[in-house]
Amino acid sequence: MKKIILLTAFLWLLAGCKTGPADSLTALFPETETPTSATLCIGPDAIREPVLLLSTDSLLICTNHMTPKAIRVYDLNSGQWNDIVSLGRAENELLDASSIWLSGNALHIYGANSGKILHIPLDQLFVPNPTMTITSFPRGYYNLSFCARNSCYAGPTGMAGDSSVAPFSLLGGDSSKISSFGTYRDSDSEADRNELRFAYQGVLNMNSDGTRIAYASFFGSVFQFFDSSDPRNIRLVREYRFAEPAYLPASDPGQQSYFVRWEKDCRKGALATAFNKEGFFVLCEEGKLVSDKDWRMSTVYFFDWDGNPRKKLNLGRRVQTIACNEISNQLIALTVDEQEQYAFVAYDL
Repeated sequence: MKKIILLTAFLWLLAGCKTGPADSLTALFPETETPTSATLCIGPDAIREPVLLLSTDSLLICTNHMTPKAIRVYDLNSGQWNDIVSLGRAENELLDASSIWLSGNALHIYGANSGKILHIPLDQLFVPNPTMTITSFPRGYYNLSFCARNSCYAGPTGMAGDSSVAPFSLLGGDSSKISSFGTYRDSDSEADRNELRFAYQGVLNMNSDGTRIAYASFFGSVFQFFDSSDPRNIRLVREYRFAEPAYLPASDPGQQSYFVRWEKDCRKGALATAFNKEGFFVLCEEGKLVSDKDWRMSTVYFFDWDGNPRKKLNLGRRVQTIACNEISNQLIALTVDEQEQYAFVAYDL
């Protein structure tokens, strides 16, 4: 009888030591940190409809939605701001500002519908009509990510007319394709490729030396981390598929119209991302559905560039988008209060 009891106890301890793969973000990040924060000196009247954020040193740059100018630039020290880049079809205008990044002492703005990139020196950002140079670039690469060291771009192939079956492409500085990478889930092999591209929309971010690329889906809960050390052979190093986008086909191939209709239980994925030298920040809230009226989120998950979970941040506010300021080591968030008033808040990392 004593042997049976000892054996049972041993088996119970052995079972208790086993750790299976995490099946949710909550399981992957069991502990939560609450960072210290401070509201920035930019009043709600100076904030329009920001979509993308970018921050370095004392600069905060955002793209605006449904405003005459595509970009608003803030000086975080003085609170001064300036609007630049008109929306339109002229040479120095864009139909949209799909992606923004900083490199070589300049702000770079890509218009996916215009097929060009505007390059504006940082010392021109507070000039009413800044000087700029213009580079042609293929249309349709929404959420384009750039690496200055390798002079290459990574982007989803979704709307770019790319014939590749892979969801992502790596492009050279001259916009020529270097390689395609990534796969959809195996069960999607018979699904319409155009609908998959729509369903698996998301954000790609590339680290500063171009050796790692991270992806987070806008719908469902899919996170992928790639080793891009060899640009012609980019490989998946870690993947989390907590929930696939739940959708029904709604395309009309005869009209070349490709669309999906989200199921009621489809999860809302990443609302925004940011990154620094150490890793990849994802603004995401587990359990949030596409059908939820309050689509803003208050939780940020931080992965290193190999996809290892590092920390979960409770921001304590409803947040719309984020950026990482590496010089101040802060996460900058666009928040909304109960009266729907905008405010920029800086969180210490």
